[in-house]
Amino acid sequence: MRGCIKIRHLFKDYYQILQVHYDASPDVIKAAYRKLCTLYHPDTSHNPNEDKRMLDINEAYSILSNPEKRTTYHKLWLQNRTDRSRQVHPASAFNASLSDISAKDVLDRFFHALLTKNWKNAYACLTLEDQEHFTLDEFSAWKDAVNSCFEMQDYRISFYKNYSKCRIEGIVYPFVKEFAVTITDTDLQLSQTSQNMSHKYVAYDGNSWKVCLGMHSLKQATLKFKLMASRRQNYDPIMIYNNAVSRTDPLTGLLSEKGFYDDSFKEIERHKRYHNPVSFAVFQIDCYRPEREIYCLCQCASILKTECRINDIIGRLGNKQIVCLFAETNEKQAEAAVNKFLKSIKIRQSEPFTVNAGILQYNRIHSLEDTVFTISSNVSKQQNTIKMNNT
Repeated sequence: MRGCIKIRHLFKDYYQILQVHYDASPDVIKAAYRKLCTLYHPDTSHNPNEDKRMLDINEAYSILSNPEKRTTYHKLWLQNRTDRSRQVHPASAFNASLSDISAKDVLDRFFHALLTKNWKNAYACLTLEDQEHFTLDEFSAWKDAVNSCFEMQDYRISFYKNYSKCRIEGIVYPFVKEFAVTITDTDLQLSQTSQNMSHKYVAYDGNSWKVCLGMHSLKQATLKFKLMASRRQNYDPIMIYNNAVSRTDPLTGLLSEKGFYDDSFKEIERHKRYHNPVSFAVFQIDCYRPEREIYCLCQCASILKTECRINDIIGRLGNKQIVCLFAETNEKQAEAAVNKFLKSIKIRQSEPFTVNAGILQYNRIHSLEDTVFTISSNVSKQQNTIKMNNT
């Protein structure tokens, strides 16, 4: 490969495999392990490519969950991180033609450019269709806005799947490769570092491999990140405390409506950034005895809290409804989760009530508030719902 040094990572980064920060507590490591098991365990995933991933996840957990093994490993991890940093070259060192390098190398070049804040080099890696949708200046303004809120620290790319004659955003490409990318970001507002995994597509357009961003416009996303950055500049500790208090509903222990929308907004931004699916469900509790309405709501909330995953977002909507955001979940998967929830409610309920649930996958066309309102209205009218007494 000309003009580019390819770095081979023989050292396994267990922190990246479990998608946790290097100073994560044992509880966080355990929660991350359980979450990954639900996604990639052979009993739930029928993709043969996940077998090796699950072996790596188990291996990582066996080391990081053991204090002595983790201490020994962490020393090696620090040494490997130091060695790797010496090999990182500035983006200007990559002078190879895109037609001369592989799909993974193009994606690596794209993320390396993002890591070094070289928006011009990153833009050059995009498909012609992406470049027709937005200019370099628009792309640079978007990345500047993102970088004012989240700063990339590291990334890891692994091959996932091959496609032929694949349609992406209305364009059919002869060959497409899908990669799983684990990105380590620092939230500049919270001063917290976290990892997110997304899947990226690299398409062969007949001459070279190009990264598919798949976004028709960047203006709205740019404005939202600028708004987030302005909120960070107006940081007020007392206001943050008051907001934290108002985030939780004291009656059910769920997030308040405000708390739900605050957390969901962040998840929607990650969805727009990494293209992971997001679905919503609204549960309406209809109590047989009006004077027991609050008790029915609280009991249903208690059951749903124990059934939800750690990365789901659940909040209270009025006296009859509970809303849940399912991260990294499409509508079909959300429907399976809702049916499981309703079955559990029916088994464990002691108050006399029934539950209707509405489901909708977020589509980026409508706002977060409009999406939740649509499901809430449908559930109130019992339109397109799943009923507990039918499970």
